[in-house]
Amino acid sequence: MLRSRLIISALFALSLLLIAGCDRSDKAETPTQKASPDQAEEQERIPPTPPLFEDFQAKPVLSIFPRVGDYQPAPDDERHPFWLTFIDHLNKVSGLLSNREDGNKAWSFRSVNTIDSVAFFAPLKVEPATTYHVSYRIRAELPEDAKTGIGVLEFDEFLWDGEQYTEETTKKHLLRSSVGIELTGSIEWEERSFEFQTTPKTEMIHLVFYRDGAHSRDPVLIDDIRIEKVGQENQSKNNSH
Repeated sequence: MLRSRLIISALFALSLLLIAGCDRSDKAETPTQKASPDQAEEQERIPPTPPLFEDFQAKPVLSIFPRVGDYQPAPDDERHPFWLTFIDHLNKVSGLLSNREDGNKAWSFRSVNTIDSVAFFAPLKVEPATTYHVSYRIRAELPEDAKTGIGVLEFDEFLWDGEQYTEETTKKHLLRSSVGIELTGSIEWEERSFEFQTTPKTEMIHLVFYRDGAHSRDPVLIDDIRIEKVGQENQSKNNSH
């Protein structure tokens, strides 16, 4: 799953150790059904859909959620409290970072000691059998044997879930995973990009921004995240300026 880099064996090892109104026609004999509150809410929500550009300067365009391991342990799993602890700590060492000189903001995250890999994912509504172009700017100072980059998880429907999926949900909806960008060493605000084509059944993706390997306190900074269908690059760039 997103190669072995997103498998965090330390999590489980440590766990074992430490633990619309009703429309009724006058001619109808029976009323039409009202939409449930959940259905009405879902109809009003609009999922984020390319082309998108996130520079972290104003109202968020992407929703970004923490990710630890391949799955969220089920609520009744004894490992779930430990997973929550790691998620909480990851959130505490991550967030928007502002440049004191020019006020530019970027998303900052770093490794967590005793964990092999951490990540954040952004859900996006996409079209099946379509090629997308993804780019971002990144800055990082990685120790030897550490890596960072972007992966893609493809799902067969858009799931309104703001948390990392359980194993049951993942196995039910995940179509495939891939890695688009992988970087090592010293990276000084480089722009990197890749393209991928969705499967004929893909309806949603997770862009996964990961950092794995040896621990250090130096953060990974990402900015100017752009995703668009191939052929839309010029249109979205014009709209973002």
